[in-house]
Amino acid sequence: MKIVYGKEATRYDLTSSTLELSWSSSRGQIAQNCDIKVKEAPPLQSAGFLMLFAGYELKESQQFFHGPIVNPMRDNKTGDLTATAYELSWYLQKNPAPRTKLNGDAGKELERLVKATGISFTCPAFGLEVKDRIQSQSFASLFTSLTEQAYEKTGFRYFVQHQRDKLTVLPEGQNSVIPMFRASMLESCSTGESIEEVYTVVTVEKYKDDQVASSVTKENTNLIKQIGRMETVIDAGEEKNLTSLVTKQLANLSKIPRTRSITVKHEDDNAARLRAGWLIKIQETDNVTITDWIVTSCNAHWKGGQYTMDLQLEGRT
Repeated sequence: MKIVYGKEATRYDLTSSTLELSWSSSRGQIAQNCDIKVKEAPPLQSAGFLMLFAGYELKESQQFFHGPIVNPMRDNKTGDLTATAYELSWYLQKNPAPRTKLNGDAGKELERLVKATGISFTCPAFGLEVKDRIQSQSFASLFTSLTEQAYEKTGFRYFVQHQRDKLTVLPEGQNSVIPMFRASMLESCSTGESIEEVYTVVTVEKYKDDQVASSVTKENTNLIKQIGRMETVIDAGEEKNLTSLVTKQLANLSKIPRTRSITVKHEDDNAARLRAGWLIKIQETDNVTITDWIVTSCNAHWKGGQYTMDLQLEGRT
């Protein structure tokens, strides 16, 4: 790994002097954060950029973290410095989206607004039509709002993939590099299931002039008997076929997902870019079965050429 600090023409190679380095991401979080501690550090400044490269060459293709330091703090006795940095999309949390009318596919409207700020931002169509006037809010809040609506209507979740200063919104599991870990590599592993985001009853409502014009409810009676009644209400928005929408969403939301918590140590530079939203594969103990998992949370550490990752996973069927 290479750890580099840069601001304007200044560059410092921090690789050999880094005492601690960790980074993390979670579902719903746009920007990864990175914590670093540097021994007898050179003068690092706020808004200077921290850059992490898998491997030992400063190639853009190997860079997996790029973003501003927000709070450098120096120990006056030792000269050691600690700091937190965020990926470039952190700025989407610090700037407001314009109050404007959305009129089109939610994903493409999001792309239009963010690109207008000068950020390289690509977003697919969400398959969700929006015709709303948005209130004052950060771009990050707008992203969260529109992706949550897309999940309600389509069942797809999204995350932001960073490649230096280029941001790309992808459906979960659409990472181009898919790491595979052998069960023998797992230092710890526990499996289970979660009903935290499961609903057994779904109601879809259509509004007109702030009043409910029509409503359709469907329930999974067998699952209600098993885990209880848990209902969610979805605004149909521009969707006209309420029965189709409620049927599809009940099928999505009444599944009890498999969960897995693992700690894995590896030296795979390709897997260093792993983040929440990625698909990974695990070769099970029989050395034949391969299972698919979506990363919902990743806490990673690097020391002595080895990556240690604590991953929360959700089964992909």
